[in-house]
Amino acid sequence: MTDALERVDPMINSAALAKIRNKRKMSQREMADHLRVPLKQWQELEKGEKELTPSTFSRMVTALEISDDEIPSWKQLAVGNTGVKIRALRKKQGFSLEQLAALTDLSATYLSEVERGEKIASFSALRSITEVFQVPISLFVGNKRKQSIVGEKLRAARKDRTMTQQQLAEAAGISTAMVAHLENGKVQASLDTIEKISETLGISVCYLILEQEEVEEMIGAITPEMRDILFDPQVQNIIGSICTFSKKEMMMVLNYVHMIRNPHIKA
Repeated sequence: MTDALERVDPMINSAALAKIRNKRKMSQREMADHLRVPLKQWQELEKGEKELTPSTFSRMVTALEISDDEIPSWKQLAVGNTGVKIRALRKKQGFSLEQLAALTDLSATYLSEVERGEKIASFSALRSITEVFQVPISLFVGNKRKQSIVGEKLRAARKDRTMTQQQLAEAAGISTAMVAHLENGKVQASLDTIEKISETLGISVCYLILEQEEVEEMIGAITPEMRDILFDPQVQNIIGSICTFSKKEMMMVLNYVHMIRNPHIKA
């Protein structure tokens, strides 16, 4: 099966980036400052020497109010599980299509078509959706690396529970071939399949489908030693499992953390 996301290389060509900047009559310095990236990095992007990262892409689309016409490759960038992610976020928040439509000023019919993959959400629609869910637009940008990360997370969670691919498949009610293809990044599962796998492994849907760039950005300022710990597969798996904790379990975790941070306070 061909991975449609493999066609996206680079994410946006250098000429399109320069055109976006020139349209807004901004210097390279002004553009770099506006997107919070080093000047040299933006210059390399315009020269085609570096590829735009999803996190920088997200800031650009949001801060500059980019239109679909300015990035003709958007339909390829968004190919994949954009609709699946929107549906997962909506269900996690307990919103109906009608409720999300009211919050975003989009029609329920349009949102339904986007979730089913019949339409690609426009930038303006995504800005409204991401504002409601408080997530970056980069969540909806596809590339091969991100798809492989889902497979890596799935494999790590399965092995942490000492399950074979066949055991996971049988418990989740899917084929062993599907598990293997997902772990190898060869296919993108439907939300129903992801939900079955997540429930079986005791991890959240969002843990599997949310991207790594935002996590890397958030912890970029901490010490190298702590970064190594947080990016350890077993630690990542535990973080994913926390999303499914009950209120009582979460309070136990928070109390334990509080005790470690404040050893002088007696329980």
